[in-house]
Amino acid sequence: MKIRDTVLDQTHTFTQRALTWTFPINIVDPVTEFKVHFKIKTNPLGGASADYLFPGPMPYLIKEIAIIDGSEVIFSLNGAQIIALSCFDLGYAPFHISEEAPARWCEWVFPIHFGRNLVDPLWIFDPKKFRNPQMRITWDVENIQDVAAGTWADTANYPLQITVWARIMEEGATPRGYLMTKEIKEYTMAAAGQEITFLPIDFPLRKLLVRHYLKFGVMHTMVTHLKLSQDQDKWIPFDHDGDDFIQLMKNWFTEVQFNTRHYMANDEQREHCSGDLSSGIVASNGLGLIASGQNWVGNAFFAYMRYWDGTNVTQVDRAVCQAMSMTRTPFDTFCYPFGDQDDPNDWLKVAPMGNLRLILTHAIETFESAIGYGTTEVYVQQAHPY
Repeated sequence: MKIRDTVLDQTHTFTQRALTWTFPINIVDPVTEFKVHFKIKTNPLGGASADYLFPGPMPYLIKEIAIIDGSEVIFSLNGAQIIALSCFDLGYAPFHISEEAPARWCEWVFPIHFGRNLVDPLWIFDPKKFRNPQMRITWDVENIQDVAAGTWADTANYPLQITVWARIMEEGATPRGYLMTKEIKEYTMAAAGQEITFLPIDFPLRKLLVRHYLKFGVMHTMVTHLKLSQDQDKWIPFDHDGDDFIQLMKNWFTEVQFNTRHYMANDEQREHCSGDLSSGIVASNGLGLIASGQNWVGNAFFAYMRYWDGTNVTQVDRAVCQAMSMTRTPFDTFCYPFGDQDDPNDWLKVAPMGNLRLILTHAIETFESAIGYGTTEVYVQQAHPY
């Protein structure tokens, strides 16, 4: 086995706030992983003021990273989905520097995996099997909110930066196939009820993932039940309430850690990237300040910021605090692994099935109608043979 890590594109700068950038994958050796390093600056004109906004988690700016070959989609997920999948695949969060304070670089690495691990010689992306493989990256800096004080910097003056790496296996690879991961459905429920999604039955399933996101939302009280049914209940792999499903995930997956830096006043709420039923701590980054975090149910926490004399940190006097969260539901994601994740013979063989239905039961929180309804994304990881 002979492996090298190489740069495909180094610190490519862009002034466009929104763009789809496509470039050819000009390599011939098999690839176990691509890494896309995305770097953007927070608005240096933000300052501390009563109307200071705050940028949401930077992965939300990545609308899609895809590996394509003409009309064939080899991999396609958005930023939050990629981070969550990497956590479930590898058991740790990718590199990230998450910042809110003005004039700070925020950095996240988005890994694209094709195998069971980073040195898998069998399940691997082989460019020679395709005619014209390309990587396609779509982003929108204003996907969350407009460029303004306290959000992201204007890219015309502070260009965002993208670097792409590849882990290449020069010797030792005997490609059998690759893990193909892509979203198959996205929808928004405006009323309580069920949504049925027919899953693909062309290639074996290794993982099924459901992401339900609402800002400051609680995923298991909005997706209240998850059921997977083959051929009208001939076989039911799971049939669980949302909170029970999360508890079972504690047995299936390693707990992962996210570290985020926030620019906050007392009694403000921030997302922690860690989904639901997580835990964490908040600490002050400044002398003379005391910070603590409370209410980790859901995808956000409340921070209490006080000076040593007991007075509150006001919105005009915002301060930086550091949050560390631990989770098994990264970015509000349910995940079901089919069998032994290292044994392809154990993955779910769907070809003999007539249909495979994912049935999600949704409830509507009382506050949703005021702030908008949550979005549900269903995506799968399949074993695609060559």
